[in-house]
Amino acid sequence: MNRQPLAILGTSLFAPEVLDVVEDTGRFDVSVFIENWDREKAGGTLLDRPIVWIADAAPMAATHEALCSLGTTRRRGFIEDIAAMGFRFATVIHPTSRISRRSTVGEGSFVSAGVIVAANTRIGRHVILNRGVLVGHDTTIHAYATLSPGVNVAGVVTVDEGAYIGMGAIVLDRIHIGAGSVVAAGAVVTKDVPPRVQVAGIPARVIKSIDDGR
Repeated sequence: MNRQPLAILGTSLFAPEVLDVVEDTGRFDVSVFIENWDREKAGGTLLDRPIVWIADAAPMAATHEALCSLGTTRRRGFIEDIAAMGFRFATVIHPTSRISRRSTVGEGSFVSAGVIVAANTRIGRHVILNRGVLVGHDTTIHAYATLSPGVNVAGVVTVDEGAYIGMGAIVLDRIHIGAGSVVAAGAVVTKDVPPRVQVAGIPARVIKSIDDGR
């Protein structure tokens, strides 16, 4: 089977994990990493693949799809810069995950090992569902949201754009997580979370406002 050439965006510690999942799908050939933060990394290698500075990446748009490996929701700017060059985005779903046939996953999203997405759920564009995430039925996860390892989201939940849910957090049914908000690791969310705040604890309570996103 011919594999699609793929460029991974970013060279952070999460990048090798993304590469592992991509390789397990058997659908892509990761041939390059693209860096936009540390200019000194360009010209080097990561896992035997070359690292290319973003300004030099445009010629690859004709042959490569792209996937962002930045766990932070600040990945949006990087993705938009790459999209402006003409890149299309891969949707990567690990073979051990289970996505209901009645649910959808948007382009550029990353679904890691052991993820389960129940029926009638919509996963937006450039979402990260990390290892072992559980997403209940009739839930909507909007673009650029991040669900960290072990997050358990119940049914009929809405997670707005750019929200970040930390490792092992639990979100009860019919909850609305506001845009740009952060749910701390291990929190149990029992009521709606306003936009651009951080919540923590059991039950989760607002501990601070967020000025510039995460």
